[in-house]
Amino acid sequence: MKWAEACRWCAGVVWFLLAILVAAFSGSAQSSILEFSFDSESLAIPLNGAASVWLRIDNASVYEADAIEIAWLDGPVLLNPVEPIEVLDAFSDGSIPIILSAGSDAALGESEAVFEVSYTYCINDLCFQIIEQMALRLEFIPAVVDPLDVQIVDPVLIPPEAEPSAFPPLFAVILGSCLAGLLVVGNMSGRRWWVTLLLVVVIGVGLGYGILLKQDQQAQSIGAVLCTSCVGIEETPHEPPDLSDNARARVQALTDNTELLLFTAVWCHACPYAKAMVQQVVAVNPLVTVQLIDVDESQNAASQYGIVQSGRTIVPAILRVDTGEVIFGIEDLEARLMSLLEGSP
Repeated sequence: MKWAEACRWCAGVVWFLLAILVAAFSGSAQSSILEFSFDSESLAIPLNGAASVWLRIDNASVYEADAIEIAWLDGPVLLNPVEPIEVLDAFSDGSIPIILSAGSDAALGESEAVFEVSYTYCINDLCFQIIEQMALRLEFIPAVVDPLDVQIVDPVLIPPEAEPSAFPPLFAVILGSCLAGLLVVGNMSGRRWWVTLLLVVVIGVGLGYGILLKQDQQAQSIGAVLCTSCVGIEETPHEPPDLSDNARARVQALTDNTELLLFTAVWCHACPYAKAMVQQVVAVNPLVTVQLIDVDESQNAASQYGIVQSGRTIVPAILRVDTGEVIFGIEDLEARLMSLLEGSP
């Protein structure tokens, strides 16, 4: 009896630890959807030549990433032109070949180069631009007699491949049948504690295996999509907006000069919809003016007015200059735009 109680206590402890583990992984959501890494920790470059390294890209989210680019920021190297990856599908990998040449200020020994990687992605009616920095250790070696001839290679998209399962389907069926049989025997014998302990061990192994395959990240991403769907976020409309009669009357009733800033980007899927609605408002009442700002060309303005948040550039965004209030996205845009215009400065 004491042994049974001890086993039940151990099972409770295991369940508690598993719950903590799941909660820890659930709370480790990343702000970006891509993970970048070089395939080498350091790169040796002859003083009169060039060398190449691969930039690895891992998309573990349910969203596709667009316009993945890398640019040189700092370091005694020259970066050969790099073709961007236009689209990287969800749950897929990609690679970009990086070809570096020794710069005029390169010297023998170790150094470092800093790069900037950027990409965009959209979630329903909001589009984001992510910009991150990466460093690569360099080692400049003596010049060689025949400089290395490194050819430019197009970016490579690696399609998602089915991971070989460590537990074949037949094995899973056999294991499930055995567990079901053990449950029946344990229930008939009145000794169910050892079956419970076995189930805890199996569940723990399964969770660990899933985390090893990054299934927790995939489930987290899928859960985020399901949650946004639950609260009624709709897909980006493709038809042009049409102000209602009520909205037109409210805009005509405005008596104060109001200046709006509309932050857009060429990679933003929902920006044309927001632009069209704001232009309809301006056409109804000349007291309302709008200035279009491309966030790619005016990064400083985007940062100044809070359009860049935690490294993300979020568009479309409509800012009322005199109050500093800003609205994002196009969900229920007409109602939110009317509230923005009618708010007191």
